[in-house]
Amino acid sequence: MAGTFPAVEYDPVEDRLVAVDVPVPDPGAGDLLVEIAAVSVNPVDLKQKQRHPKDAGRIRLGYDAVGRVRAVGEGVSGFAPGDRVWYAGDATRPGTNGALHLVDYRLVSTAPEGVSDEDAAAMPLTSITAWEAMFERMGYATEGQGQAPMLMINGAGGVGSVALQLARRAGIAATATASRDESRDWCLRHGAAEVVDHAALGDLADSAFGTIFCAHSTAHYLPEMARLVRPHGTIVSIVGAPEPLDTLPLFRKSAAFAYEYMFARSLHNAEPERQGAILDRVARLMEAGEIVSTRTGTLQGLTPETIGEAHRRNEAGGQIGKLVIVA
Repeated sequence: MAGTFPAVEYDPVEDRLVAVDVPVPDPGAGDLLVEIAAVSVNPVDLKQKQRHPKDAGRIRLGYDAVGRVRAVGEGVSGFAPGDRVWYAGDATRPGTNGALHLVDYRLVSTAPEGVSDEDAAAMPLTSITAWEAMFERMGYATEGQGQAPMLMINGAGGVGSVALQLARRAGIAATATASRDESRDWCLRHGAAEVVDHAALGDLADSAFGTIFCAHSTAHYLPEMARLVRPHGTIVSIVGAPEPLDTLPLFRKSAAFAYEYMFARSLHNAEPERQGAILDRVARLMEAGEIVSTRTGTLQGLTPETIGEAHRRNEAGGQIGKLVIVA
């Protein structure tokens, strides 16, 4: 396609975000070309920026989006130009911080009707992460009552805020960790049955939880998680550990430890269509009011300044919910 579009990329040599003009791409086989309406910022943006080699050139970040399909590639089914869609994308391809974006249609679903672009943009990556962790790694049923209790470490973060809502809907009594009053209130509003301080895990009874969902500092929390998980229980973490983990206490309980990495399906072409299906389920739940957006802040304009501000807020820590940028 002729012409260019504006985007924001990270320059690792100068260590700054820069505005660039990028040639409009033709969608390849299986691709959608999407006009971006809103994006959100995730910890993975910061990790990708930190890990990007200086000699690898600029990188376009951004791994959540809501927008409208502008063009479709060969072999695409279920989508047409003009469709409003949402997705989390693929960390191996240029990200969503631009006016246009190419994405594998299998990772995409129709965006929830009656939900604003900014509210919808907060949800894809964290919803897929929570869904895969709970209903694929932990083995919970998506609906039911009386399922094994879950401990959610970092309940007020982006992933925890969705996981607590899914737990409430699925009949899972979830205990969340939070330290500030506003974080505790947020967790209770979003589905936690109980909230405990991060530092008070030692007060909880041994083997109290069938599952533990760790969304912060895996190595730090592993000793307590090993104590708190039930025999034959499951711990799932979304945070990689920089050093080898001592999992022997889990062996003694026949307990499982698994990582959840949302980009694994697109990275390895491992049934990526399952993520489109998850987003379709989440969209319907949002339309029914059974899940609400976790957006807590909004910035205007996909510029180096606004994206940089979003990165700084995330780097500062203590973020409740999600921060969204409207294009």
